[in-house]
Amino acid sequence: MKRGFTLLEMIIVVGLISIVAVLVVPTLTVVRERALSAQCKNNLHQLAVACQGYAMREGYMPWGSISPHDHDRNYWRTEAYKMFMPRENPALHGVTCWKEFSSFCWDFTRKADEAGWHSGEMFGGMSADSLFSCPKCESKSDNWDGNHITGYNYNVCYLGYVENDAGKRFYPTAWSAIKNPASVVVFGDGGYAGGPNKFMRAPIQDKEYDKSSASLRKAGTQAFRHGWRHWRHCNMAFLDGHVEEFRNPYKAGGSKGWVDAKSYSAFISSGNGIYGPRGFGIADDFTE
Repeated sequence: MKRGFTLLEMIIVVGLISIVAVLVVPTLTVVRERALSAQCKNNLHQLAVACQGYAMREGYMPWGSISPHDHDRNYWRTEAYKMFMPRENPALHGVTCWKEFSSFCWDFTRKADEAGWHSGEMFGGMSADSLFSCPKCESKSDNWDGNHITGYNYNVCYLGYVENDAGKRFYPTAWSAIKNPASVVVFGDGGYAGGPNKFMRAPIQDKEYDKSSASLRKAGTQAFRHGWRHWRHCNMAFLDGHVEEFRNPYKAGGSKGWVDAKSYSAFISSGNGIYGPRGFGIADDFTE
């Protein structure tokens, strides 16, 4: 006659299963986190390689963003502009005037008469949508012109340029000015309190480039979204294509800590050197 399990045997089996679960679940979590981080690093590497190729070919870093209507008024009006800023010719971008674009950013462009987006110019017309979103980025907020799939941001404080930023620069940085691409971050996990962001900023105002107390430090932080709890990091790609993990968060001005503790957003350095000031790749973490 078959007998069932005794209460003691059931308790032992349940206990063993619980012990195995306690041991296995964290391991599976670690494996999953590493896989997502690896995919993110691959995306960032490809973005950096495409950006470097564009800069070497065109002579300048890609735009961060432009305002099409303002661009028509401010550029391509005199012979001097035509000589020193040839890329301002709208014909080079497939339009007769800039206002034919409703949006022109480093990652996506959209023409005024179109409903969808095209990958940014550094991709040469090839679709790169799969590269623009970190696999760990859970927020799908609309962060630019109805587009919501960007999970990375681009270094616009020293490399690319966002039109209408208050500052002394008004053009992306020349490739020839960048002395050490392996020391300058170009793309990274972007995020701040409001969700993902497209434009990377540095933590300290640099009066050589910037006359506004806010424009280098307003939003534009990085999202430490990989890992969990206190073991968090963000991935950052350098202009030579290599990718590194950053684990120490910094506030605006250079003190340690989160800019926004709920979203785990912060700067990756206490100073601006890694973003590319002055020597563009020569470490220079300075204060005002």
